[in-house]
Amino acid sequence: MKTGLSSSTAPRLLAAGLLVSVLGTATGCRSADPVSEETPAVSSSSTPSASVPFTPGPTGSRSADASPTAAPDSGQPSEAGQSPQPAPEPTFNAAEEVFLEGKVPEGMDPNAVLQVGQERCDVLVNAKASDPEAVLSELITNPSQESADAIRNLCTDLLPDLEGAALGFPDGVFGVGVHDPRAEEPSIGPGTYRAYPGTEGCSISVYAGSGALIGEYDASAPVVIATDAGRVDSSQCYSWFRS
Repeated sequence: MKTGLSSSTAPRLLAAGLLVSVLGTATGCRSADPVSEETPAVSSSSTPSASVPFTPGPTGSRSADASPTAAPDSGQPSEAGQSPQPAPEPTFNAAEEVFLEGKVPEGMDPNAVLQVGQERCDVLVNAKASDPEAVLSELITNPSQESADAIRNLCTDLLPDLEGAALGFPDGVFGVGVHDPRAEEPSIGPGTYRAYPGTEGCSISVYAGSGALIGEYDASAPVVIATDAGRVDSSQCYSWFRS
């Protein structure tokens, strides 16, 4: 039995191997061809570009340059074409009118002037709420026409305090009964006075019309200023209330 290959058989096997190699290569090439034929390459021209202008279809869609806020012509003037309306005239009650009289310069808003008076009332009302005699002392030590006008017209609940302040006096030198030429302030009337409570170092000297000293007092008790007194000199007492 022959175990080797004959010289005629070897060429046939070699040829067969080459054929299989060639066929396999050809088959692999053909297997890729159907994919390229069945799945056509997507052309760049088939993808819509953002730069392509929008063309409305036959359905009547709004064009790209149409304004979304445009309103149909209704024949009415637009808001932009309306003329500005004048600001309403401010209205005030009778008391406010009296308070504002003569206080509003030309061109100034009267509401601003009224607000100043109302704020002044608020300060005084709050002071009285915390200390009933504080507002009286404030009106005595810091009298002003503005405060008096505000109380008379805007916060009339403080009228008794305003009237009481007119009878009192602050620290300083005052004549009694009639104006003393040596006094630094107008005169006060005879009567019984007490100092604002809680003051320390308060002293008041009472002199006769001749200049003689009648007496010196502190704030521990009311002081009687008689009709024979001609002058008083108060120091560190802040204010004196008429009892």
